[in-house]
Amino acid sequence: MNFLLIPVVAPVIITPLLFIVSDRWRRFLTFLYSLSLFAVAIYILTGAGSLNETLLGSDFLAQTGLSLLTFKLHPYGKIAAFGFTLVGSFGLLYGLKLSTTGEQAVSIWAIASAIGVSYAGNFLTFLLFWELLSLAAAALVYLKKTAKSIKMATRLLVFQLVGGFALTVGIVLQYCATGSLDLAIPEAGLPFFIIGIGIKTAFIPLHLWVPWGYPAASFPSSVLLAALCTKVGVYGVARILPASEAIALMGACMALVGVSIALIQGELRRLLSYHIISQVGYMVAGVGLGLASSVDGGLLHLVNHMIYKALLFMSAGAVIMATGTEKIHELHHPASEDEGPPLWRVIPIAAIGAIVGALSIAGMPPFNGYVSKYLLKNGTHDFPLIYWVLQVASVGTALSFAKFVYFAFIKGRLKIKQQLNISMQAAILGLAACCVLFGVFPGLLKPILPFQTDLHVYSVSGVLMASGLVGGGILLFALFSRQLEKESIIQERLAEVACRFGRAVARPVVSLWHFIISTGQAAINYLKAAFASLYQNSFKLLQRLDYQPGQSGPFLTINFSNIDFDIALVMIIFGIILVVLFSLQFGLQAFIG
Repeated sequence: MNFLLIPVVAPVIITPLLFIVSDRWRRFLTFLYSLSLFAVAIYILTGAGSLNETLLGSDFLAQTGLSLLTFKLHPYGKIAAFGFTLVGSFGLLYGLKLSTTGEQAVSIWAIASAIGVSYAGNFLTFLLFWELLSLAAAALVYLKKTAKSIKMATRLLVFQLVGGFALTVGIVLQYCATGSLDLAIPEAGLPFFIIGIGIKTAFIPLHLWVPWGYPAASFPSSVLLAALCTKVGVYGVARILPASEAIALMGACMALVGVSIALIQGELRRLLSYHIISQVGYMVAGVGLGLASSVDGGLLHLVNHMIYKALLFMSAGAVIMATGTEKIHELHHPASEDEGPPLWRVIPIAAIGAIVGALSIAGMPPFNGYVSKYLLKNGTHDFPLIYWVLQVASVGTALSFAKFVYFAFIKGRLKIKQQLNISMQAAILGLAACCVLFGVFPGLLKPILPFQTDLHVYSVSGVLMASGLVGGGILLFALFSRQLEKESIIQERLAEVACRFGRAVARPVVSLWHFIISTGQAAINYLKAAFASLYQNSFKLLQRLDYQPGQSGPFLTINFSNIDFDIALVMIIFGIILVVLFSLQFGLQAFIG
């Protein structure tokens, strides 16, 4: 078997063993899988090896031209697989002593699924691992087993299943049109591909599952969720969706909306979750344009973002473990009896990780985020709207991460309840080192760039611009730190503006509102009465048509009492969904044509 397939196949053997061995052996097996991920990452980075294999084939599948599991190492998949294996290895190391057996097993499958998507050689394989990752992500949130996590896991799963259903419809239409399941830009079913991939990528307004799900999971699980789910979506955008300025504009919108909402968050992981949406927007903008430099920048940013975002979630998790809270207000306004020294003194490793991660995500040289943002800047330079939106979002990124570091580690003074274990500290230092290494020596990543774009990125103008954007964000934080400290002030001011505007139009708006409410209520009452009448008459009709032994008549041939109306209702709902989706598909085709 190809060495590259070990991370995909090994979970079949390892994960069942985790439930039957002792805790010591469970951690050893998880660590062993983590080492295999790291080895594969180095193997990919050196440019060694290729991948073109089919598993679980059959004569029937061969005759039809299909194969259930086909793996190929596409240039886009190569760089994505490097990120998944590298960050996955450190993510498992981080939760080695903290994650439960179930969380470790599901985490391994989540990593394997993301790698499987990047290796996929046809749409069947792509869809299989895409859906496995969706289930694993929901399970990681659910396994925290609190009321909130169960609720948020359900919401996340609904989003992912809707996306998977849309993707499936798109694949079926593509196969019907072409007779092939090879991974390629779709000739049919494009709206379904956009919806399915857009949900996983957190397109606006399909992004809600990210801030719902990620903060609700246990903090070791959040590290892997941040590194895997949306990045698989970005790979789908690059690999399947056609290059389009509209997709790039969606990326710019994500970058600006995500960072704007992140600024007013009062919890560490919610702030980081909205920044995932923002940073994924950079990637979508790059790969959406389809230019060599922009695609290389977007996919390199995918890898860099996995590294520093996992690092930031690790630092946030360290704060949660040490203090028992992630609420910014509680961290720097503790009760007098709970006050301690600044957190950067008592958990310095986490503080180092937070600072390195913050400078990396802000694009400060010489950290890895600067390198990919430099490529993206050059790739989007001929598209002024996208270019300047990303620049403004960069200032917001620096501003919000100045808030993250200052309030959590510098001003945070809550007493420590628990110290970090060795594996957590090793994972944080390892990813922090990667941020520095790939920033100082960006040429190390050139072998995995699809278009081999030059990585001589340290020009005077580039360094000055990046430093200016970061410095501008820090300056804005210094000016508005008190307002950002109390997120409610922003909301109160927005409400005050709305109130001032509302006084001028209050009376006519209120009158119109009452009219709409009264009219709507009357319509609802009428519909309720009509529905009740229809239900009663339909039920009576079914009673009359219901066949009973000994009766005879031209219409008494069906025994309606044997019909499972719950099943019938589900089938009707799916039928309506299919009608709507196919109408959308062919309606858009007619419109475009």
